[in-house]
Amino acid sequence: MTQLNDAVKNEIAKVSEVSQYLWQREWAERNGGNISVDLTDIYGDVGEVNSPEKALPLQLPMESAGRIYYVKGTGQRIRELRDPDYAGCILRINDQANGYRILWGGKASDNFAPTSEFISHIKILVAKRQAGSDHKSVVHTHPLELIALSHHPDISKSSELFTYTCWKMLPEVRAFVPRGVGMIPYCLPSSEELADGTTASLLVNDVAVWEKHGATASGADVLQAFDFIDVANKGAKLYLMCTSAGYEPEGVTKENMEILKQEFNL
Repeated sequence: MTQLNDAVKNEIAKVSEVSQYLWQREWAERNGGNISVDLTDIYGDVGEVNSPEKALPLQLPMESAGRIYYVKGTGQRIRELRDPDYAGCILRINDQANGYRILWGGKASDNFAPTSEFISHIKILVAKRQAGSDHKSVVHTHPLELIALSHHPDISKSSELFTYTCWKMLPEVRAFVPRGVGMIPYCLPSSEELADGTTASLLVNDVAVWEKHGATASGADVLQAFDFIDVANKGAKLYLMCTSAGYEPEGVTKENMEILKQEFNL
């Protein structure tokens, strides 16, 4: 088995940490949710690879050719990423961007394969890199309150209204999710339509909410990606707590949020 350097080990340890947060919050039922990390810049020399090349079901962007990623396996449970070489793997995309070889991990199965949402994650990471972002990680999970709010007949129809609903509940949501939340209308899971919509949304928003499904964010590492979703979900949770108590929350005014934006250079 390939020996990992300290930089790669550190990123994999963050994956394990975040995976347990997602499970403990009930955001990752069964095999729900996924995590991917671009390790290309820190992985080092690949050396001789003995594992067989496997085909991908869909063509990846050519910009991902030759790059190295850690990713959860298809059918594997988020909670199982406490053992990252069991439920996940490090793989290298081939030069045609239509196949891969596993470099490390994938112990859960002889037929181990990356999540079916891999194309969505790769498109996000490629687009972020092309835009000059330092984001190298993607987290997709099923945060309860963001999903519940995405069922709202009015709020779910507008990214601006969804964002304001979360922002107004707590100044920290405005501060730590400064680019807001983008709403992706319901799409078939793992579809290219969903991948493309999410990629476009995350170029302008911190969090993309998949209507009636879940949320996705990218970050410099998995901890930052998790934080974006966690903080946004706090806003949704507070809003739903107020409406469950029988009243529409007043919320922080738009004027006060504008002052917050100027004072903290958001």
